[in-house]
Amino acid sequence: MSAIIQEPYPASKRSEIFDQMHESSNWLTIEYDGWHLPATEEPKEDCGKWLTKGCLDYLEHENCNHGKEHYGKVFVKSFQKSCYRAACMTCCKKWLARESNKSKRRIEKYEKKSKKNVKHIILSVPRWEHYTPKKDLAKKAYKILKEISCIGGCIVFHSFRYNRDVKEWYYSPHFHVRGFGWIENVVACYQKKGWVVKNKGTRESTFATIYYILSHAGIKKHNHSLIWFGDLSYSKLKVEKEPEINQCPCCSAKMVLVFHYGLGGWMPPPETEFECWCDPDSWHIVESTSYSNSSRNPRPWDRKEGYEGIGSVIKCV
Repeated sequence: MSAIIQEPYPASKRSEIFDQMHESSNWLTIEYDGWHLPATEEPKEDCGKWLTKGCLDYLEHENCNHGKEHYGKVFVKSFQKSCYRAACMTCCKKWLARESNKSKRRIEKYEKKSKKNVKHIILSVPRWEHYTPKKDLAKKAYKILKEISCIGGCIVFHSFRYNRDVKEWYYSPHFHVRGFGWIENVVACYQKKGWVVKNKGTRESTFATIYYILSHAGIKKHNHSLIWFGDLSYSKLKVEKEPEINQCPCCSAKMVLVFHYGLGGWMPPPETEFECWCDPDSWHIVESTSYSNSSRNPRPWDRKEGYEGIGSVIKCV
């Protein structure tokens, strides 16, 4: 019996299977020892709510070197509130996208540094160890990764597998790894310990593969879904912080909550993504004690000129 399989596949082709898995009869109910699947808990009150942020400092925009189209304009951008919890029915996909993006940046940083390609590895727990506590299974998984010459990567625990014939999930603990190394001695490892190691090889997209792996990962309170180890651990590999997305693209000021209140009254934010430069009339700032009051970026309502209406401090209730 062979314990190694190599078969590169594009993660994007798994989208149909992913949809089928979420339509299974027991996605919301299957549980073992506190472990469950993502997107099984009710959202918080504000999850998914659409709001608008912006920079209303149009006088500062006149001093920017980004083109005359910004002169006398304010910048506004919609966003959707999220708790970024894996268990949230509404915000799970936001969590998936954020974690996949962070993982992609970390893996690509190491690929560029090491000149090595990342591999998708699966470690399957033998049946006689299925009901061993996850903490102990993880320790064994790290030892096996060391024995097969996996020098680092990220590891994700899966508590369940999907039966496509009956369209149901069942308990079967295993680990998915995005790792680096030669990946050798897998047959000897299987014969010695009973753990099956599958080397799935490379993938077309790191982002899509991580997204797919996390989409049905084991979720439990006080447990991390994805852990970095070896050469890619936080102590060994430093990755630059993600670009700030809450800044004005013109003056780099921190954007704040804003709303539109014109002749027709309050206009609710559209329930879709948008960003634009527009006339300052009727745009107001929601009251916030955290807004910067530095000399470089004074609060709009502290200025006495040019902010009729815009400088109003409106408390959002």
